[in-house]
Amino acid sequence: MDTSRLILIMAIIIWLILYAIRDSINLKTYGGIFGILRTKFGLKTIEKLGRYKIWQKIGIISIPICVILGFIMLFNIITMSLKLLSGTLPKEAAKPVVFLFGDVIPWIPGVIALLIAISVHELAHGIFARSFGIKVKSSGILLLLGLPLGAFVELGDEFKNAEKKIRGAIASAGPLANLLIFLIAIPLLSFSYTLPTELKIIDVKEPASEFLQKGDIIYEINGKKINSLEDFNEFAKTIEPNKEYEIKVLRDNKLLSYKIVSSNEGRIGVMISPDKNTALLINTIYWTYWSNFLLALFNLLPAIPLDGFHVWNAFPELLKERKNKFIVKIGEILELIINERTLSSITLLVWWILLGSIVYSMW
Repeated sequence: MDTSRLILIMAIIIWLILYAIRDSINLKTYGGIFGILRTKFGLKTIEKLGRYKIWQKIGIISIPICVILGFIMLFNIITMSLKLLSGTLPKEAAKPVVFLFGDVIPWIPGVIALLIAISVHELAHGIFARSFGIKVKSSGILLLLGLPLGAFVELGDEFKNAEKKIRGAIASAGPLANLLIFLIAIPLLSFSYTLPTELKIIDVKEPASEFLQKGDIIYEINGKKINSLEDFNEFAKTIEPNKEYEIKVLRDNKLLSYKIVSSNEGRIGVMISPDKNTALLINTIYWTYWSNFLLALFNLLPAIPLDGFHVWNAFPELLKERKNKFIVKIGEILELIINERTLSSITLLVWWILLGSIVYSMW
């Protein structure tokens, strides 16, 4: 049984258990397959941090940035769906992220990364809402047959009646927070590659297969001690075709030395992995990097109920408030193109593209 089907079966079992005890855990279900699980988790933190008015300015400034990123994302999903249908893009590229767990995304680092991304996203929404004086009623998780679709903070009725730019600023907070974590993860990922660790060979092919074995630990290459992934990657960049390299490995507590000639393509033929703790750390940072990046861009699509709907809807009003007459005119023109009516139509387009791509990828 493949991982995708196993995940689906496990999710259905979890969903049946949750459904049976839904009243006692405050789980609201819709259509028998969707669920909203409300909690009070994180509300005290939101209340404390939401006191600062600086979040208001950051939210307003971020609206045009988020619109640009959302447009880029919209363009990408349209072009990717066309490539998928034409066969130039593999079906696996359109699979939902949850079905990549186990095969592509390691379970523990993947789950940790996803929790970080979702928690930061929703926490930011709550903080920005409180800075504008809007009440946060609850937090929670969105479920589909036991699979977590995302998290949420439930805002008070004041949000619906707030100005468009305020709604846009609050909506931009989640993607903005994810992009911040994404940027922080970049130097952290680079640093993690410099950490001292044993590098064990986990797969070996020609030309190294004649000399090296799985389980060997890379000790030294051409007289240079290999102490980290960065050391090995630096060596890999310098490999030339048909050139001899002296590689020393530890095997059964013995130091062995081999002279290996690289292939015509400039390869040695080994795949290595750091020790378990270092691998867990690197994978967690790596998937935190990607999950925050993807969650931010996905949520900036101009579609209900994503953040991008409110962000795009606020953009024309934001331009109309400027003192420059030319910018005000642009805002008035954009308001004819970008409004709740047109965004509702775009919503149908976005979700049909995404749903169609997912179904096609799993056919």
